[in-house]
Amino acid sequence: MSKMIKCLVCDDNDIMRHMILDMLSDAPDIEVIGEACDGREAVDAIKELVPDVVLLDLVMPNVDGINVLKIVDGDTTLERKPEFIVVSAVGKESIVSEALNRGASYFIMKPFDGAAIIDRIRAVCDSEENAAATLENDIVELLKNIGVPIKMVGYKYLRDAISISTNSADAIMSITKSIYPEIASNYGTSSGNVERNIRYVIEATWLKAPESKYEKLFFEIFNRNRKKPTNTEFILSCSEYIGSRRNK
Repeated sequence: MSKMIKCLVCDDNDIMRHMILDMLSDAPDIEVIGEACDGREAVDAIKELVPDVVLLDLVMPNVDGINVLKIVDGDTTLERKPEFIVVSAVGKESIVSEALNRGASYFIMKPFDGAAIIDRIRAVCDSEENAAATLENDIVELLKNIGVPIKMVGYKYLRDAISISTNSADAIMSITKSIYPEIASNYGTSSGNVERNIRYVIEATWLKAPESKYEKLFFEIFNRNRKKPTNTEFILSCSEYIGSRRNK
């Protein structure tokens, strides 16, 4: 694994919870960052600790596992939503289906094999990393195909802006308050510098578009008859194009 996986364990049974903790201690790439014994604690811990994976029991006091999934799914303030692996003795088909429909990635019945849980944790995190890598490859390929100059400083800023917009459709609506500051923080520069360099690289791309061998693709995305797009229009058009291709 390329990074330590942060895991939160949620189960109201002390013996079961400690057994899971002991199993996970044998995995050098998994770090248990917290535990919860009821659903309310689980929701609070998810918000505070931002785990990569949550092992979630369904039968818990105060807030049950299904409602934990509902609350987290509907919370738009969360920095990042974790992957959920339900570990439960309740195996009724309708319950399993509801858990999966509410966002759980896997459902493991008790009693279970510790190695199976570790494999599932690694699997959901590998899927997330692979998806991110695939998206970046798609963006790089698109920028190459529409002739964005790779050696310009704005190239990497534009690439990252399209990635953020593709992952979060709302981000583009507040580009100066969300996308530019995030990129600026990542590269140790200012939001103004990010905006300026993205504008420069878009201008350079627009000027040479008619000479590009990918002219047809370029104008399929940006429309031949309109004036040079703004940063927001260019980023949004690219992210929408990539999103449409990925959903086919």
